[in-house]
Parts: sequence; structure tokens; C-alpha cells
Amino acid sequence: MTETDIRDIVIIGGGASGALTAWNLAVRHGVTCTVIDPSERPGFGLAYSTPSLQNLLNVAAKGMSADPDDPDHFLRWLHDNAPGSVAPGEFVPRAIYGLYLRNLYSIAAPEHERQAAVACRRLDRGFEITLADGRKIHAGRVVLGCGHFDPARLPGIPPELDVTGRYRHNAWAERVFAGIAVYDEVAVIGTGLTTVDVLLRLRENGHRGRVTALSRRGLFPERHADYTPLPAPVFTPGGIEPTARAYLRAFHGALKRGADWRAAVDSMRSVTNALWLMLPDAEKIRFQRHLLRRWEVVRHRMAAHIADILDQERRAGSLRVLDGRVTAIAPDNDGLTITAVAGEEEFSLRAAHVINCTGPSLKYKRVDAPLLHDLFEQGEIMPGFGDAGLSCTPDGALIDHAGKIADDLFVVGPARQGVLLESIAIPEIRCQAKEVAEMLVNGNAP
Repeated sequence: MTETDIRDIVIIGGGASGALTAWNLAVRHGVTCTVIDPSERPGFGLAYSTPSLQNLLNVAAKGMSADPDDPDHFLRWLHDNAPGSVAPGEFVPRAIYGLYLRNLYSIAAPEHERQAAVACRRLDRGFEITLADGRKIHAGRVVLGCGHFDPARLPGIPPELDVTGRYRHNAWAERVFAGIAVYDEVAVIGTGLTTVDVLLRLRENGHRGRVTALSRRGLFPERHADYTPLPAPVFTPGGIEPTARAYLRAFHGALKRGADWRAAVDSMRSVTNALWLMLPDAEKIRFQRHLLRRWEVVRHRMAAHIADILDQERRAGSLRVLDGRVTAIAPDNDGLTITAVAGEEEFSLRAAHVINCTGPSLKYKRVDAPLLHDLFEQGEIMPGFGDAGLSCTPDGALIDHAGKIADDLFVVGPARQGVLLESIAIPEIRCQAKEVAEMLVNGNAP
């Protein structure tokens, strides 16, 4: 029989969510935990493991402190560890931020189990976690910090296309740029921040061919620019009817009164999730259908000089942007044929390579994650709103199939998008990590 190790607090996932939770446990409470993650370098996760210095944070350095109580924490770390000076309003490479997270992880010094967790079963007291190598760990309390998963498989694109070497299902896979020649025509699906990163990496690797970006609306993120912050959100929970239409009307009203749109968007950061939680389900669906992409475009902005690069590419014709929903991709003699629909009109184009830049999947029942499938099968976890993320309280206590709120099983990070609108950025994750660490130590969970 495999010997079972006994641990108190176990965090599954070693990206930003796991690293910040471990750091909060250590520096605020003097508690050491165990982190289960197959990576040899926990702390980086998917977002901050990029090797490219062209892939920048989309929040200025002054807003990226890991400590919600110490806004200058990251700036001081940069001063002490990065060569040269970094201005508070500068957008630093994500790879640098990854080193910062890795440093915090090292300070926390958790015990690291370099394996994937493949199962987690509830016991009379605590949980039994099975690792990929067959070992079992007994945990008193568990935090899921699983991060992001591969994009969902798009309709009309069969898995067999992956073996052609011309279709890349995941823009973050290690060999995504392998085999792309200097002047190959490349098509990317999506016009979000992932597409921006891929374009920059292609050019950094010496690619000079045309890149065609396809998405339903053809909208890239807006650019950052200086503005005078507003003293308060343009509207707040309780002071407005909880409907998507009322929210849009109130926001437009602030713009008509002279508010800078960037200032108005950023003023909402502190109340976005509270406003979201007030909406009835029918209004959440309406917001997602009609307003979510518009919100994302203005909310998740690009550094100004990155936006300048895209503008130059578009003017030069080396970046082409087309409105269209991809319905099929098929191999031909020396490339791929992409079929798309814009409105009621179907069109096609050819490319040597296609990269899926639609972003991580939040449909957790469909992702390739044995641990989540095991927890779903047991009824320990349930999908969140719209089958996205996980069902949990706003402060991260997971809810099982019977509606019971756990006091020993929590989630930090993207999976909370099953209940929250904002849960993927550091300003949200740092607060979640601090609060969950407090609940784990002081036992004040719901």
C-alpha cells in the first residue's frame, strides 16, 4: 500500500494564485504549506513564464504590487533587483514580473511536490490527494489555484488538424512557433491580448510575412494613456437599477458629463464585482451577450508603444484584420484553408499556419484536467454561472452539488469567474490570496 503523507494546508497549482496564497500564509501568519505543481519553477504560471521581453504587463508597474496593503511593494522590488530605473507608470515585461512572483514563492518556502494532482477525495477529516506518480497526500485543507487551461476546441476544427504541424490549438504551447518560415502567411483566431503577444513573438523570431487576425468583431484592446483619476466610481451598487441597460446608461451619462473614458472605466475597478453580483441571471446573460466584449476592449488595454506597433503593422499591410467567425479549417496541398462567416456572408482565405488565440477555456468540465474531473464526479465542485469556472462564494469557498459551502476547500484566481466578473488580474488575485490565507489560519470561513 502506498504510504500517505499528512499535511495541513495544500495548495494545488503553483502559478500566481498559488504563489501569492503561499506567500500570504508565510509572511502574514508564519504558516508553511505544501504546493503541488509539476513545474520545476513554481511561481511563474502560464502568464508570466513567457521568455519574451516583448510581452508586457497590461497594467503599469505602480498597480502590480502583490500586497494590497503595500502599493509600492513591486516598485521597491524592481528598484532593488532590476537594472536601471523603472517609472511607476511603465509597463514592464511579464517575464520580469514572473521573477518577482518567483521571489515571493521562494520567501514563502513551501514544500514543493513536483507532480500533478490527479484526484482529491474527501475523508472524514480532510482530503486524500492522489499524485500522478501514485503517491497519496492527506491534507487538512485544500486551495485550488489551478490557473488557466488550454483553449476550448473550436467547432469545425477537428483534433486531427493538430498533427499537420500547421494548426496550433494553443498559442502558449512550447513549440507554437516551430516550423513557421520567415515569409509564411499566418492566420490567428482572435484579436485579444493573446493575439498581440503572438504577433510580437513572431516578429521577435524574425517572421516578416503577413499576419491575418480574424474575430467576430475585429476589435483589438484599446491603448493606455494618461488621465486624471476620478475621485469615486461613476456609479455604485445600490444607487442604480441592477440591469445591463441601466449600467450602460449610467456609464454613458458620466462620459456625457465630461469624464475621460479611461478614468471612468478604471474608477469602476473597486465595484465591478459587487455590481455584477447584483445582476439577476437574465441580466448577466444580457451583459455577456451585448456588452462583455466592448467592456473587455476598454478594460484590458495595451501599453501605448505596443498599440503603436500594431498601428504601424496595419498601415503597412503586414497585419490584416477581418471580421468573421471561423467555421472550418481544412488542409490543402501546402497550407490551410480557413472558412469564416461575417453576418450572412461566407468567405475563405489561405494561410501556411493558423494559431488559435481565443484564450483559456473556462468550461472546466471540458478541460483536460483529471483532478477537476474527479472532483466533479464526486460532487465536491460544480460549474459556476453559465457553466464557467467553479461555483463558490464570492470569497472563494467552494460549493458542492448539494449546495453546501465548504470550510476546508477554497479556490483562488480564474476559477472564481464562475461567480465574479473580474478574477484573472493581479489586483483581484492578491486580495483573494490574502483573504483565503486569513480564513485558512483563523478558521473564519463561511
